[in-house]
Amino acid sequence: MKLTSIMLLLGAALFSVSCSDNDDPAPTPPVGETLDLGDGSTAYEVTTNTTLKYPNTYNLKGWVYVVDGVTLTVEPGVIIKGDKGSKGTLIIERGAKIMAQGTKERPIVFTSAQAAGNRKPGDWGGLIILGKAPNNMSEQTIEGGVRSKHGGTIPNDNSGVLSYVRIEFAGIEYTPDNEINGITFGSVGSGTKVDHVQVSHSGDDSFEWFGGTVNAKYLIAFRGWDDDFDSDNGFSGKVQFALGLRDPKVADKSASNSFESDNNSTASESEPFTSAVFANVSIFGPVSNPASYSNSSVTDGSATDARFQAGLHLRRNTQLSIFNSLIAAYPIGLIIENDKGSTTQKWATEGKLNVTNCVIAGSVQNFQDNQYWTGGAQFNPVALPGTTFAENYFNRTGGSNRTFSAIGDLKLSGNPLVLTSPVVFPNSDSPLVSGYDWTNTKVSSGFDKVNYIGAFGPSETASNNWTTGWCNFDPQNTVY
Repeated sequence: MKLTSIMLLLGAALFSVSCSDNDDPAPTPPVGETLDLGDGSTAYEVTTNTTLKYPNTYNLKGWVYVVDGVTLTVEPGVIIKGDKGSKGTLIIERGAKIMAQGTKERPIVFTSAQAAGNRKPGDWGGLIILGKAPNNMSEQTIEGGVRSKHGGTIPNDNSGVLSYVRIEFAGIEYTPDNEINGITFGSVGSGTKVDHVQVSHSGDDSFEWFGGTVNAKYLIAFRGWDDDFDSDNGFSGKVQFALGLRDPKVADKSASNSFESDNNSTASESEPFTSAVFANVSIFGPVSNPASYSNSSVTDGSATDARFQAGLHLRRNTQLSIFNSLIAAYPIGLIIENDKGSTTQKWATEGKLNVTNCVIAGSVQNFQDNQYWTGGAQFNPVALPGTTFAENYFNRTGGSNRTFSAIGDLKLSGNPLVLTSPVVFPNSDSPLVSGYDWTNTKVSSGFDKVNYIGAFGPSETASNNWTTGWCNFDPQNTVY
């Protein structure tokens, strides 16, 4: 890789602070160089094992491909800034690896190269990781206009490590319905480690999986443009502890959901089915109360953008499952849709699709079976006549799902819709500290058996807040 210079080694400057001397100043952070990763061309290849070293900052220019057989290592604390003009994008191709193991104290940050205060969703491309695990569309080229293919027959394929990592202001539309997300997983295998990843202000989906078997824990989708968690093409991994938070003034031109899940774009019954299992998710949408919802795009900050749609939009033959989770403050809580001739509702009836031990709270309406458009990109959350399949399913006999009319009914320790300090916990008398269950075979292994619904335990355990230290809920004003 053609780096402009060699880093300054400052590790010899050791700082010794006595535990008994609280007056000693904090150590001055080391200062590194600013180096280029890529040259701004549309196809720059990393062809030898390369390490991005702390405390350097790297400018990601153009589409940078880490090719088959090569490992890109990123040291804790490294900052990578995506170049806007060249749509900086990092692509880890099949057979390559990214070893990005940050720490709680020194997370790895991918962010915009724009100055603080001037950053926007879509300032740069994003991170794309591709593997050799199965999907239900065979070998395919990943979305977003890049050259790279994904898919194979190795369920435990290993694409490396992504841990204590933030991705900010990424996500661009290459062509309509052909976008680069904040982070894109294409057929990534279960040998890959993914945990403690925050995607903020994405210009498209925050997280999208196209097939693959990769598992993940501790994910945050913060103020994204389109969907928080999008699963397609046979994704079958396990995800536990995830948080989704939305800006009421930022929604996609089509319809923004927290979860959107398809078996594939054609709704075929191709195997492997999209059958990922999520547990302990807390998603908070943009609607503080029904009166704040407007049937037009927000321009003055007085209402919620009407292009928001559902907390869970399950369609096109998906067999997704979600357990012990909270869906709050969306125009619609749950849609289970038989669109394109699919049998999604059949999978729910047969227990192949699951929304179980979940809570819906503070929605304009809780259920709907199909999209209901009034024209253009504006969504009208008017209930269809009669009881919907989604409602009957959610309230099925023997089930343990619950609905609440307002966020306040959850008895949280704070307001989850205040985005400057959004992490809140259920109080000890909250309905979220009961009603969980781990007996379903889909969650009987591979998950931590915690005694609460949603991403966080009660306020008494706030010291165990897994967002502390490495997350950033104000990246717009952070000087990197």
